[in-house]
Amino acid sequence: MSDPDQPHLARASGKIPIGGSARRIDSIDKVTGKARYAEDIVMPGMLHASVLRSPHHHARLLSLDTRLAVQAPGVVRVITALDIPGDNNLTGYSHNEPILTPVGETLRQKGAPIALVVAGSLAQARQAVTLIEAGLEPLPYLFDAEQALQPDALHIYPGGNVLNTFTLAHGDLAAAWDVSDTLVETDYYTAFQEHSTLEREATLGYIDEQGRVTVVSGTHEPHWQQGFIAQTIGLIPEQVHVIVPPTGGSFGARQDPWPLVAAGLMAFLLRCPVRLAYSRTEVFEATPKRHPYHVKMKIGAQADGNLTGIQVRINANTGGYDSAGYWIPNYAVTASGGPYRWQAVDAFAQTIYTNAAKCGQFRGFGTPQSIFALECTLDELAQELKLDPLNFRLQNSLVEGVASFLGYPVGESFGFVEVLEAIRPRYHQLLEETRQFNAAAKNKIYRMGVGLAGMWYRFGKSGVLRVETHAELALDGRFKIYCSAPDYGQGISTVMVQLAAETLGVPCQQIELVNADTALTPDSGIQGASRATYFTGGSVIKAAENLKREIFATAAEMLDLDPVDFMLQDGCLVSKRDPDKSIPLAAIASEFEQLKKSRRVIGMFDLSEQFPDGKRPEYIPIFVTGAQLAQVVVDMETGFTEVRRVVAAHDVGHAVNPPDAVGQIEGAVVMGVGTALTEEYLPGVSSGFTDYILPMIHATPQIEAILVEVPSRHGPFGAKGLGEAAILPTAPAIINAISRAVGWRIRRLPASPERLLEALQQRPIST
Repeated sequence: MSDPDQPHLARASGKIPIGGSARRIDSIDKVTGKARYAEDIVMPGMLHASVLRSPHHHARLLSLDTRLAVQAPGVVRVITALDIPGDNNLTGYSHNEPILTPVGETLRQKGAPIALVVAGSLAQARQAVTLIEAGLEPLPYLFDAEQALQPDALHIYPGGNVLNTFTLAHGDLAAAWDVSDTLVETDYYTAFQEHSTLEREATLGYIDEQGRVTVVSGTHEPHWQQGFIAQTIGLIPEQVHVIVPPTGGSFGARQDPWPLVAAGLMAFLLRCPVRLAYSRTEVFEATPKRHPYHVKMKIGAQADGNLTGIQVRINANTGGYDSAGYWIPNYAVTASGGPYRWQAVDAFAQTIYTNAAKCGQFRGFGTPQSIFALECTLDELAQELKLDPLNFRLQNSLVEGVASFLGYPVGESFGFVEVLEAIRPRYHQLLEETRQFNAAAKNKIYRMGVGLAGMWYRFGKSGVLRVETHAELALDGRFKIYCSAPDYGQGISTVMVQLAAETLGVPCQQIELVNADTALTPDSGIQGASRATYFTGGSVIKAAENLKREIFATAAEMLDLDPVDFMLQDGCLVSKRDPDKSIPLAAIASEFEQLKKSRRVIGMFDLSEQFPDGKRPEYIPIFVTGAQLAQVVVDMETGFTEVRRVVAAHDVGHAVNPPDAVGQIEGAVVMGVGTALTEEYLPGVSSGFTDYILPMIHATPQIEAILVEVPSRHGPFGAKGLGEAAILPTAPAIINAISRAVGWRIRRLPASPERLLEALQQRPIST
């Protein structure tokens, strides 16, 4: 270990991981099968639930007869909207989305929930669902957002089909067009996407020993879900207990409150354990998807390559229910300008209701779609100007202190120039390989191309600037950290332990993490937008520092020494001047007890002083940046694309856990390959992995991850966010590579073989 008083020394080389170890604290349990996921937990007397869902994309519920279902073998209860004691609406998360649709109301998507059946076995519950007689009046439906905007379009909601809008404008756009030598106008389209987590949605609800309604389920924010459950069953939040078990992936899927609310409702009404586990078909029908976008862009530049103005119009399809789509326009607009300098900006986005599956949080929340359109449009502009794509981006790169696309400077360190320079050697190498490949080809069947894309990502859900964590000295002299940073595979639990160990100056083995349990941990805020390391990690360090200060002060009183005279060594505080003077941590813990002094202290990471209220926008402008290269080979006869290599450089600030950071990038790249080439959820068609095409192992390219470290100003040991941002440049880099290989622009995702072949057949003969 390094000197605990200077915990970040010797880290710059990357040879010594923060906390002394980068090994996952949950790895052994997961690889040996010891970890118990929600669906693995069995309780005495546990019942099983199934959901009656609408078979129509749009329908009115005219009647509901549950008498046959109630009498079916094994059935304990059938629950309808009439049985909900509190608010039958996901208020605070989703506008106008009922928990269970009442008779007389409208079901706005296929899979919308009508009733819950609870029985002794899952088979009995599913059989009883088929006995419920639901009188449904099918209604006209639509899936296309543009169609939903037409004057004569059916109104999915009484107030119309637009959920929300957001506008950003500054500068003189007309003047920017006047000084532009080249203007490029484009239309880009993205698709619905399914999260495709290995673990299906599963929850367990029961009444704990203290009489609390308890729900065990994967989620990004247990305290958030605690509130939704409480409002649904008419309790105060303290009467609800949410526990996050090991979770088999999320990518944003676990932010939807519905499964947890349903589990809490059933446990409350039946007063016994109830498990709700979705089938894969239910996952495809009923869980949120990625919002499809139609993005229209107009971008100008001068002959020397300097960008002038940008105009953006975005229509985002939010499906049948809000599901946090209300916030999408803000994120869509923010992303659409990227890490570049602009003279004038005019951007507008709106979320639009259709009868497709509801859309919600998905890795990057509203950002990848805009980045895709921007980076492809920039590539088109570079071609028009006959400029090198890398140099073109460098020439226009945003730097600290200069007004961003938002109209004001960013509020954190900004490493986009460093990221672009990091990929430069590989960029020239891949270009030369591509030139040789295409020159050596004896026919034109196979064409190779190289694509480049950059990105910025506003990380941290930075409207909330204060995060709380607790640290405790246990009676045995070990340390406990209490926080709410759910780990759904990204390794954040390990990072929290590393940060605490480094700050306290002890091995990771001396730290016990108590994580994501509303009865035990403080509310550390929602773990989305890649905020956990930066915000929650920052509060872990504050808590550890405060506890360390209390421990040293108490030891100083016990030994009549100055607190600065101590160092932590082998579970003891030892005098630096006189090693014979020492005291075990367990003895200090006992002294805390004798003094009736709390062994648990609070740590608060608070950026509000850096960005005072009234002097900042709703979201503070903290961004992480990255850039990726893609090398592809396209079969011109079949439209099949092979992604051979991806080089991904990302500014992580400081890599707390380098192996996990690389793993995050590699996983994101594979997801990005799916986004670019194969993944498209089709409402009414896609029902499972037989008709939703994920990239398999043979489609995984060679991936080179480059960790660029431009230390943050406020993050723990200089760290920034990463997890979501790493997917952003992959799809545009691949599409740019394909477009350059075939000599024709691809503007719709995914670039499946069928879609690419159709585009190639339509291209001008001269190309």
